[in-house]
Amino acid sequence: MNRIPREAYVDQDWFDQEQSALFANSWAFVGVRSDFADAGDYHAVQQGRFPIVVIRLTDGSLAAYHNICRHRGTVLLEGTGNTGKAIICPYHRWTYDIGGKFRCAPNMSSCFSDLDRSAMALKSASVGIFNNLIFVNSDPEADFQNWIAPITDKAWPHDLNAEDVKEAAPLLYDMKCGWKVFVENAIDGYHLSYLHENTLGGPKPDENIWERHGDQLIWYALDEAGLRHSMPAKSRKEFSDYWTKQIAATKDKEFGGVYYLFPNILITATPYTFSISWLEPVSTGCCHLHVRHWTGPGQNRNDRKHIPGFDPKTGIISSGNWTKPALESGDFQTEDVWICEKNQRGLESPAYDHGPLAEGPGAEDPILWFHDALVKAMA
Repeated sequence: MNRIPREAYVDQDWFDQEQSALFANSWAFVGVRSDFADAGDYHAVQQGRFPIVVIRLTDGSLAAYHNICRHRGTVLLEGTGNTGKAIICPYHRWTYDIGGKFRCAPNMSSCFSDLDRSAMALKSASVGIFNNLIFVNSDPEADFQNWIAPITDKAWPHDLNAEDVKEAAPLLYDMKCGWKVFVENAIDGYHLSYLHENTLGGPKPDENIWERHGDQLIWYALDEAGLRHSMPAKSRKEFSDYWTKQIAATKDKEFGGVYYLFPNILITATPYTFSISWLEPVSTGCCHLHVRHWTGPGQNRNDRKHIPGFDPKTGIISSGNWTKPALESGDFQTEDVWICEKNQRGLESPAYDHGPLAEGPGAEDPILWFHDALVKAMA
């Protein structure tokens, strides 16, 4: 397996190709089932260069469309909400039902006397659902089961609709690094004992493992002989010491602590919490990390004000708002943001060339697996 070149981290042409070739044909996280409680509930997302919308139909099923009017291409829906029984373009009021069919336009008889209504339906995209999580792909023929199948029998046991699970406030990180830099850090077991010595406290490369399942990866802690845990030993002890109650569905279950779903989705599952994060590429040297988080019994559901760099006016977390050095923050995510931004700055130096990667599935082998999947997808 070959490593991707330096240009992959800094070159605009490579970034543009990712938007057109990689993200146009990948599965993106949209939301959870409870986000779509009523007919007409929708969630709009940007997948690469494609605006996509997922909407609940009157029969309770979900449909996905390219979120552009068939008239002049205007984006139809923004953010989340309920569109009622119709989708109406704000430009010229072309109207579609929530099943995507074209219904009418102003001045039809005089301005569009020969219009074939059946040819003006919204273009379809694909929806996939797994464990209450909803994903979308711009390709209407995309095979969701093929993508998710490698982890279906190894997935987290969490039920996000359970009484002892509640959603916490969402997080948004604005990071001065490319999305690949953050992915590589997230799947790098070699740094856990060093960068996170005072927060996660490990485990060492021979005390953790990433397992490859197709293009997906699952992480386990091996720092207790004969057992595989979803949390490092230090974190397990801290949760236990604080008398935090375990989520009922996770008891007596073995599951991974981190699931990496290619190309840009990270799921963190513990006996006490569950989160799903997705990276939004902004430029070669900038990305946004979106996080939705669920907690078990008795936990704080809005701890954003305690996160270094959080701006209550914008709701954004950024290193530009830090008031103390990252390594004094006591927060491992802050440490990750700090190191990824430093990594990006170094990659942008023309003097950089690749050094060796630490061997082993608990070290830096997963970076090679990521590069392998990336090169294959870009082709």
